[in-house]
Parts: sequence; structure tokens; C-alpha cells
Amino acid sequence: MTYFLTGDKVISVKNKNLVEKEINMPATLFGERFISRREPAWHGLGEVFNKDLKLNASEAMTKADILFGINKYPQVVKMEDGTELATESFAVVRDPVAEDPNPRVLATVGNDWTAIQAKELGKMLDPISEKFPIETAGAIGKGEKIFVTMDAGESTIAGEDHELYWLVTDHRDGTGALTVAFTPVRVVCQNTLVTGLRSSKISINLKHTKSIQNDAAFYLDIFGQMTKTQESVVTAMNSLTKATLVERQVEAILSAAYPNASQPTKLNHTNGISVGDVPPIVWNRILSDRKEQKELWEKRQARVDRIKDNAKERLDVFNQDFLKYANTPWAVYNAIVETEDYRRGWDGSGTALYGQRANAKARAFNSALNFVK
Repeated sequence: MTYFLTGDKVISVKNKNLVEKEINMPATLFGERFISRREPAWHGLGEVFNKDLKLNASEAMTKADILFGINKYPQVVKMEDGTELATESFAVVRDPVAEDPNPRVLATVGNDWTAIQAKELGKMLDPISEKFPIETAGAIGKGEKIFVTMDAGESTIAGEDHELYWLVTDHRDGTGALTVAFTPVRVVCQNTLVTGLRSSKISINLKHTKSIQNDAAFYLDIFGQMTKTQESVVTAMNSLTKATLVERQVEAILSAAYPNASQPTKLNHTNGISVGDVPPIVWNRILSDRKEQKELWEKRQARVDRIKDNAKERLDVFNQDFLKYANTPWAVYNAIVETEDYRRGWDGSGTALYGQRANAKARAFNSALNFVK
């Protein structure tokens, strides 16, 4: 069983021994809106349903209490004299819920953004969940994201057992659309393998939503895309075991995952200015600002370097445990994935599948793939 959300404690299985990995990072579940099949989740929230109970998407989303509505309303600017000015932006507003009884603004979006109601999403996913059983369902933040994962079975990748999942996410914060992504998980360590590949996601034509549950051609297209996507991602992952990297290539993948910290704007703007270019009082201010900004930059870079060093340590462990795949792109990618799944630190997304951690995994995978083409 795999739990994608990260938090106070994660249990991973390796060589049949339980190993606890402590993480000082709060989960960002929306209340207790999380359900899972078969086993209690480590965070102690939400509800477990029996592994033999087959829930379709609508039933699972109802059980997880994530069917709250969202709507889009015009935003206005209210002047000091009470005059209201129309704007071209809109607010995404979540309906009240028991523990948050007032309407909640989730995001600001443009005129073209269209809300997908959770009830309609559930109806759309019901036929798909007949083939791929619901594994989890939940909501994140204040309802900015709702998600379900569906069990796609198992497969052997790089000689190891992997659990296969389809992750369906509706982004309601203006940062993304509805996505359906194929996400394998290494059974041996429960690492969540985010690839970032365009081919790992399937496209859904949301114009069909009004009659979607009756559109047989639509579902034939979805199932066809799922089969093709699953095959292409597994093939891409297996290809990462086919090459042995030299040190500079390993470093290239690490640097892609963990690029150097960018200079603060103030520091960048004052590069090249010397004492004779500005009045003394301005120069003294520049020196003071540069010192502060340089310390900030160095602190950011030190953090990047620490994370990269941690990934190198994980790579050494992987190379010792899996000699056959030592120093392959697969080894480097998995070292980065494990670093991101279990490192300490705060991540606003709260998950191994969204936000900065997922982005680092995706950059690593795409960089690693360059060395096997």
C-alpha cells in the first residue's frame, strides 16, 4: 500500500525491515478529507475502507467529503469613496463547509477559466474506476486541489516490483487544469516516481462534460490513451538502466534537479557599480544592501548544496545495494526521488506529487533520459 502525502512520519520497507524516516513537514490535507483502501494512513487522518469494498469515483469522493462546490465571481476594486471599479479578473470561491463555514476565496483567475464541479468529475471518472479501482481520495489546502488515485496493477521496472497508479488531480487555484498522470511507485522503498514526461499524462476534452457519462467514444479514447501512456512510461524508465554514467554526467543530472540559487534582484542590479559611480551616501547604502542580499543568496545556495550532497549520499547507498544498476541514470534519478520524498524541510504542497519536490524529480528524470537517447 502506498501513501503519497508526506508528513510527520513515513514508513518504508527495505530488505523486509521497517525503517522509520522522520520528516518535520506538516501534511496539508483539507481537514480529514482523505480516504484510503486497505491500511491506515500514517497521518491518522481520514478513513480506511475495506480492501474488498469496490467504490466508484463518485462514492469515494462522497466518502472523502470532497464534493464541495466552487464558483467563479467577478472581482471589483473598491475605492476609498466607495466607488467600485470593474476588473477583468475573477475569484474562485469555495462553498462553505462544516469547519470553515464561510465562502473561501481560493484563487484569482481570468475570464477563460472554467470550474469543474466535483460531482461532475466523479460522474466522469466512474466508468474509469470500474477498471482501475479507487485507492485514495482527498483534498489539499483549503480545497485548492482535489485528487483520487486509481490502482493500475503492478509491473516490473528495472528488475523490481512497482505498484502502478493513475493520479487524477483537479487544480482549483488557477495554476493548472485537470490532469490524469501515470505514477509508478517502487515497492522496495515506496518512492514516488514523478517523471515530468508529457507522455506520462493523458489529455481529457472537458467540452464533453455535459453528457460525458454516456459518451462511449470518449471513454474508448481515454482507455486507449491510458494503455499507451503506461507502456511508454515503463519503457522510458527501463531505458534508464541501459547506460553507465561518468562523473560529469551524474553531476549534470544533479544540477538539473537542483539548479544554483538565483541572485536576489537587488544584488543583481548593483553588480558592476563602483564607488565612483554614485554619491557617497548612495554607495554606503548599496554596500549595506549588498551585504544583506549576498548573505541571503549564500544561505539559499548552501541549502541547495546540502540537498545535493544528500542526493549524492543516497546515490552511494543505491550503488551499493544495486550493483547491477550502479551509476546508471536510473540510479541517479532514484537517489533524487528518495531525497525529495524524505528530506527535511517545508514544502507548501505537502506532497511528493505536487510542488517543488515533484518538480525536482521531473527535472531529474528528463535530464537522465538525455543520456540514454
